[in-house]
Amino acid sequence: MTKEENQAAGVQPPVSSRGEDRMKRLEKGALSREARTITSMIEIFCRARHGTKSGLCPECEELNAYARKRLSCCPFGQNKPVCAKCKVHCYKSAMREKINAVMRYAGPRIVFVHPFLTLEHLWKSFAVKPPEKPRAQLRTKKITPAAGGAAGSEQQKKN
Repeated sequence: MTKEENQAAGVQPPVSSRGEDRMKRLEKGALSREARTITSMIEIFCRARHGTKSGLCPECEELNAYARKRLSCCPFGQNKPVCAKCKVHCYKSAMREKINAVMRYAGPRIVFVHPFLTLEHLWKSFAVKPPEKPRAQLRTKKITPAAGGAAGSEQQKKN
């Protein structure tokens, strides 16, 4: 089957172990609260704008999955600032527009649904100073000697 046929049939591609490890970051700590906050905001938005009674419509489900994926890949990890103060832009421009619309609508309304998440988010936005943009780390190659590597390295030392 082609990729398009799999999508039409509802078959999900296998998730790599690396992706699973990243998603585990959302299970505890600050990233867990951020994930609950963004999911709650998307639910509020979807109920009001798309009329869903429970769960999310397919468009909002896609946005939620994208937001959680980007959150799990955050270079700041558990020290992540609130998105409004972050110096790294994680979202593609189309998704950024959608999430901005969600935040504009649901931001003031989440106070009534999840007051503790709201207080934590407000505290974090005022008290936590956003860290500098993380720099790319240089990757070093480990050179393993070949079968006759010991003799070759001795010759290099002599030259």
